[in-house]
Amino acid sequence: MKLLSTTIILSSFLNCALAQSLRRSLMGQQYNYQVVGDPETSNIKRNKPVGYSITFTNHWTETNHPYNYPSKDPHWSDFVYASHSREYEMWKDTGKASKGVENIAEEGVTKDLIGEINSEIKGETVLDQVMGAWIRKATEGATSSPKEDLCVDKSHPFVSGIGMIAPSPDWFTGVYNLPLSDESTMTWVRKIEVYVYAWDAGTEGGNDYSF
Repeated sequence: MKLLSTTIILSSFLNCALAQSLRRSLMGQQYNYQVVGDPETSNIKRNKPVGYSITFTNHWTETNHPYNYPSKDPHWSDFVYASHSREYEMWKDTGKASKGVENIAEEGVTKDLIGEINSEIKGETVLDQVMGAWIRKATEGATSSPKEDLCVDKSHPFVSGIGMIAPSPDWFTGVYNLPLSDESTMTWVRKIEVYVYAWDAGTEGGNDYSF
């Protein structure tokens, strides 16, 4: 594997209580993220497997999102990322949450989702998975990065990821089906930054932060 000196940067999002309506009005339902600027390109062809580092940066703070911001222990769970083909869906808009997604969205527990991903690796719809550590305190600019790079190849050029917004009933943030190759040049992007948004897993009731 050739390692690119590259980063996938995920930056958190709009206010949870407004995210659903604002996401749709600003972006449309076909998007679950917003690319910041233009992705950095490379000359590495897509037929060569590569690795990506990932950094999640927190901007979910009381200053940025004062509406009903939790007064006690705002934090993020561990993050799970996977590289995959078009045949795999970790989660998606209007989709039904798997048991693994339900558990991470409600409790921040990653075990079942990792088990689901490992089953998909055996079925060859997923190539690789990595985990980013939880963010203990959701201060401005706090980051989470997996220790390992995420491997991608021609057959698995997409990345999806998820992490729990805590405290919350079943809210999470992340990205799904983010392409890492430039279809016009058939090369890997070197660096891409995206804004990600709040989602409701639909597995618990509640319209406010909770413990």
